[in-house]
Amino acid sequence: MTYTCYEPKGLSTVWTLNLATKESINQTKAIGSYNEVEGIFPDGLHTLVESDQQGVRMGATKLFRDIDIWKLKLDGTGQSFQRLTHFNDYDTWKASNPVVSTDGKFMAFQVARTTDEAGVGYGILLYHFGK
Repeated sequence: MTYTCYEPKGLSTVWTLNLATKESINQTKAIGSYNEVEGIFPDGLHTLVESDQQGVRMGATKLFRDIDIWKLKLDGTGQSFQRLTHFNDYDTWKASNPVVSTDGKFMAFQVARTTDEAGVGYGILLYHFGK
């Protein structure tokens, strides 16, 4: 099971819980200040994350307002974190609410303004993962 742990000051991390062993693992060890888990890939080894990591790398972030979509390998290291969208590179834009198709070939997500509250969007876009 995957879940988001919302923390003080608007921070959040992605966790997994092994239901058989009851072991919890922080999957986003120090890779950003806002990381919200979203769609899981059919292989069960990767997930999509709304993250402000690009803002953190540039030295400033407005947490959930500065998000783009990232792909995270669920291996417990937090090292395999790949940026998929770049809407937040443009002033006032963000990408959010991604889901993966059952065949793992596509992602649907929305585009929104950084000033919008969570869940607000201006269209659904498709992203093709390729081969």
